[in-house]
Amino acid sequence: MKNELIVLSLIVVTIIVAVTMTLYAWAVTVKNYCYDQVGDGHDCFETNQKCKAEQKKDEIAESPCYNQNNE
Repeated sequence: MKNELIVLSLIVVTIIVAVTMTLYAWAVTVKNYCYDQVGDGHDCFETNQKCKAEQKKDEIAESPCYNQNNE
């Protein structure tokens, strides 16, 4: 009984750690700020400032930066 409880506790902790790490990795790599390019292309970035800087340098940009989550 005691060993089963220890194993169950370790499984629960492992699941919690795995979910936490997955959510953190997803949050770090989210690129919400995008601008459209000629054709069907678009580039996305983590911050609005980075998006604006790259959009200004892009000769085929055809829209200002926008937050794709607000559409």
